[in-house]
Amino acid sequence: MKNLDRKTKILITMGPSIENKLKDVVKLIDGIRFNMSHTNVEDIKKYLDILEKNNIAKLMDLKGNKIRIKKTFKSELKSGDEFVIGKDIILTYHPVDETEEGHFILINDGKIKLRVKEIKDNLIYSEVLIGGTVKEGMGVNLPDTHLKMPIISNEDIENIKFAIKHDFEYIALSFVRNKNDIINLRNIIYEYGGDTSVIAKIETKEGLRNIVEIAEYSDGVMVARGDLGVEIPIEYLPIEQKNIINITNKWGKLTITATQMLDSMVSNPYPTRAEITDIANAIFDGTDCLMLSNETAIGKYPIEAIKVMNKVAKISEQNMEKFAVKTNLECSSISTGIAHATYTLYTKLNPKIIMTPTWSGKSAMLISKFRPNVPIIALTPKMETFKKLRLVWGVVPYHVDEVNNMDDILEISKKVAESMIDEGIYITTLGHPIGKKKTNVIKVEVIKR
Repeated sequence: MKNLDRKTKILITMGPSIENKLKDVVKLIDGIRFNMSHTNVEDIKKYLDILEKNNIAKLMDLKGNKIRIKKTFKSELKSGDEFVIGKDIILTYHPVDETEEGHFILINDGKIKLRVKEIKDNLIYSEVLIGGTVKEGMGVNLPDTHLKMPIISNEDIENIKFAIKHDFEYIALSFVRNKNDIINLRNIIYEYGGDTSVIAKIETKEGLRNIVEIAEYSDGVMVARGDLGVEIPIEYLPIEQKNIINITNKWGKLTITATQMLDSMVSNPYPTRAEITDIANAIFDGTDCLMLSNETAIGKYPIEAIKVMNKVAKISEQNMEKFAVKTNLECSSISTGIAHATYTLYTKLNPKIIMTPTWSGKSAMLISKFRPNVPIIALTPKMETFKKLRLVWGVVPYHVDEVNNMDDILEISKKVAESMIDEGIYITTLGHPIGKKKTNVIKVEVIKR
């Protein structure tokens, strides 16, 4: 029942700034992200108890096979210089078989820009367009190149096994290119006995081209604006963010907007006006969840950043009817039809709450996509579902005992509704027959005192 007055969910990144303040923020947040590029499983173990006690959703963000500079023999680059990859620098992956003449190579988040001139003798000859200093460990992006390298490393697989063992609700996959990357990760999760939801991070041009199939096959999508803002011209980023969120919502999947939401608060106690507007626009675009990265991981003002996001979300949500993008669900199913019918009843009957007894959480998620301005109370006997729903817009997960007939479900729904509202209409969605784990019934009830 936490944060009943805020519908947009807040996901924060674990790091040195927040690790000793967890007790102070568990009431303000909905999920924790562990960035495996900057942490390890031994560190994560320290936080599992407090997260479990507070039913906080856990997201493991896999490191992935990001290309980095392994060794450098020439550190200062000037515009017009020739620069040879495989000789002047050695990368963690040598893309000599994939890149082509005319392709761009970006170093250090695009601050250094190269263009491929020639490929000869297993070396990539390039011209420096924008120079700078190169150092070992810097990231390398190849926005025009289809890389054949696997995006899941052996280290990632060990981390996946840890996430499954410790009941992580979500695993985020970096540099997703197409549906096959999602299917591959899901198969690995199943192989080790897990049922963790898969979040696809959209960070590349190829991921953008295949966003429809990625949204269809994943459980959710993260607009990862860091690497994406390097891979594409930065002026296109707002348009692509809107497109990603729109398509993912059409498929009824979780949407997360991430990177630099409150970046100025890494070093300042107050946000910029632009950052406040960015948060509000992401909510109006239809994001389920907002993510803080450096702000809580290494920033000076992690709690202040969370509080700012909390306040802005609440005010923005009061204006959803006026400014929010309307979603039309793409997927055709009984569950989608029930969600649409529930929203139609909501617009006609003005209920106080919507009750969604659910096993998987799907019915609550689908109803959420229509953005009703009342709480969606997701009654579930499954704690994994409870915590997954912590990241879904407008959904308040509520743990109940498992029952085996409709009368018991309706009675539980009524008792919960009576504990929340004094009087008025509430809508309940449920499945018949019990045990089929599907939603196909809507019931309208009235509480009178």
